Amino acid sequence: MKTIIILLLSIVIIITACISTQTNTTDVVVLRDITDKYMVQPNADDILKFYDFASNEWNGGSFRFSDISQVSLNKTEYARLDEANQWFSNQFKREDEIKRFQESVQNIVFNAEQSPMGKDNSSIYLPIALELNLLSQSKAKRRIFLIYSVLMENSDNLSFYRKEDFSILKANPRQIQEQFEKLVALNPLVGIDVWFIYQPRDTKDDHDFQIVSGFYKRLLESKGARVNISANITF
Repeated sequence: MKTIIILLLSIVIIITACISTQTNTTDVVVLRDITDKYMVQPNADDILKFYDFASNEWNGGSFRFSDISQVSLNKTEYARLDEANQWFSNQFKREDEIKRFQESVQNIVFNAEQSPMGKDNSSIYLPIALELNLLSQSKAKRRIFLIYSVLMENSDNLSFYRKEDFSILKANPRQIQEQFEKLVALNPLVGIDVWFIYQPRDTKDDHDFQIVSGFYKRLLESKGARVNISANITF
């Protein structure tokens, strides 16, 4: 009888542990456009709110940060906190791990703010597409992509600052999409939240941004992403 009671208690403990230790991971990717010296800058405190460790300190998180510049490939900074099982972990150690992760995110964003802004050209689609395809392969429950950019492609082959190219974008966006996807085809993006963050300087800037951000919104939503367009992160 005693053995049966011990067995039943063990089963209850195991079931309770399974229920109470359900965790998930949040991936946040940030692309910051350094081709425009007036670009709004990422805010580390806002970014950290996406992880919400206050509701479950055993959740995991990853953070990737890269620039949008005149070239398609740029240095990437990275921080990660793995999920943990509360029954096999030390709470005080976990609090330290979360603190170190948050400090890493803050340091990455702070160091990025010190880099010079302003470039003659801008490769926009390629870094966005590459990061989205990488994020589409993640198994994280929450996948968030923050893009701080005016989104104005400006390369030798295609420039939205050229009147003829911008006219094509407005009149025949499908042609621009096909041109982009010849460079890199987008994977299915179901479950990914995309934020385009920009603060227009004047009415013309606002008009142009609405057109190009609308193009990206339709493109990414056609692949299954959820898209937000905003001057800042809102919760």
